[in-house]
Amino acid sequence: MSDKTTPNGTAPNKTALRLGLAAPVFASPGIAGMRTPSFERLSWQPVRDAVLLAEELGYDSVWFSDHLFHGRDGAFFESCTALAALAGSTERIRLVNNHLCNNFRPAPMTAKTSSTLDVISGGRFELFLSPGMREREHTSYGFGWEPSRSVRTRQLAEAVLVIRKLWSGAAVDFDGEFYHLDGAISMPTPVQPGGPPVWIGGVLDDVTLELIVTQADGWNTFPASLTEYARLAALVDAACRMRGRDPLTLKRSLETQVLILDSPADEDRWMDTWDAMRERSPLGDAVSDMVGLSAPVNDREAAWVRLRDDFIIGTREQVAAKLSAYAALGVTDVICWFMDFPSDASMRALASEIRLAIHSA
Repeated sequence: MSDKTTPNGTAPNKTALRLGLAAPVFASPGIAGMRTPSFERLSWQPVRDAVLLAEELGYDSVWFSDHLFHGRDGAFFESCTALAALAGSTERIRLVNNHLCNNFRPAPMTAKTSSTLDVISGGRFELFLSPGMREREHTSYGFGWEPSRSVRTRQLAEAVLVIRKLWSGAAVDFDGEFYHLDGAISMPTPVQPGGPPVWIGGVLDDVTLELIVTQADGWNTFPASLTEYARLAALVDAACRMRGRDPLTLKRSLETQVLILDSPADEDRWMDTWDAMRERSPLGDAVSDMVGLSAPVNDREAAWVRLRDDFIIGTREQVAAKLSAYAALGVTDVICWFMDFPSDASMRALASEIRLAIHSA
């Protein structure tokens, strides 16, 4: 592998910090640490409106998470379907699957789906794959569950090989540990030369680091404090150097929650709002396996210390400073779950004065 290019043969993007919208494809009313605490009940129009507004405001990308059921009542828009619908409604914004679970779909079908999405979007699609993480979703649908994460990650690594081979458009024979193809053809081929960029994220064990360094164009991390992100980035950098890859060829996205406050006093108002929503709109059985989600917040001060550390929360000045600090650690893309959605206040503020402050610093 050249140290000047990514696995799909393209040079790394070294532009200013890019902003992405995490499409709010589920509702988790009142649960401050669960991405969409102000979204009371899932419906399509607010999701569509948010994506169209993100494009209008100049956001660089929109990311669609992947679950079978999640959030209130388990209501969750299937990611590939939602992404395809919005590919036809947008013109510029990049479209990304977020943690697309490799075990929910055969890899050859993912190759076919992703090449189709790249064609109909005019080359705006990016594929973010995951080895999967929630046993209940697999077993309830009758999908096999492999308890070993390292095995699931090895399966994902082989899936990426299969997908890239099929993106060539040639007939593919493949006899691997997990996948077996006999003259498989996936046409039309993607618009982007070499296929869409591939993102990998999750727990940074040795198997995942190997996959990121050898096959990924981008690395994503879940919400992480500045200290934790620096630790994770150091692991990725070391793995790149050990395998002869220039770390600068790897795009890096931070998926996090964002809430912009007019003043620190707004914290109590938001906690009151979330407490009321949690009581009025309980999540239901769909997330009963996820311990502690609906527990009341007994110590607000401690809760806000944790939220401010883990996520990007504060006044405009505080948010700009924290985003600049992440950028200094190498983050190229910030993927935002807006905690005040369906309000667009934080989304608009981040796109205007805060983005300007970051880029002019």
